[in-house]
Amino acid sequence: MDSAMPWQLTWSSSRTDEAQLRQFIQLAYHREFGAQIPSFLPWLLGIYDKQGQLCAACGVQPAQDSVLFLEQYLDEPVETRLSTLSAQPISRNGIIEIGNFAASNGAAARVMFAGVCLLLSAWGFSHIAFTGTHKIRNIFSRLRMQPVALGQALASRLTQPDTNWGSYYQNKPMVMAGELAHGMDVLRHQSMLLTLFRELPPAPWFDEKERNHA
Repeated sequence: MDSAMPWQLTWSSSRTDEAQLRQFIQLAYHREFGAQIPSFLPWLLGIYDKQGQLCAACGVQPAQDSVLFLEQYLDEPVETRLSTLSAQPISRNGIIEIGNFAASNGAAARVMFAGVCLLLSAWGFSHIAFTGTHKIRNIFSRLRMQPVALGQALASRLTQPDTNWGSYYQNKPMVMAGELAHGMDVLRHQSMLLTLFRELPPAPWFDEKERNHA
């Protein structure tokens, strides 16, 4: 895979797009953990190469809209936990969750994370939060980014404990969070990944709010 080629970030805009992204994610989790994903974050994002091939996907959820999936693992709201660890107040409106992450290979995963950081930073979010296994945390390490650990993601904390997660929780996932400004600074100075995107798609939840108020 040529990491210097232009990449396209695209939101699922139809049932066909959504089905493709969900299938991609499901297959990745089944292959990696023997898992069946019970639900998806509301906004699904895919990254496509020059040939239009889907190479990575994830879901996102702004914290200001509802309780985050990862908050079931925490004893307090994500902004409270993050504010305590950061020793400064962090607004919930600036936090967004990334989940359902899947990639065809490590290179696509790194490009996807860079694109997501670029995208979310452009929309004014200050922090990303995610649940990551050692493999996901290692991707951040290779990008020289240093998210903080908010706590363990334990299967016993799930509101739907009978869901088939396969071996996922045997991989010791952690709830993590990172400051986007720091991530962007690291990416600008340590790699060329941010230059791989010619244009960024608009935030789909902004479009939905406009339609609801039309």
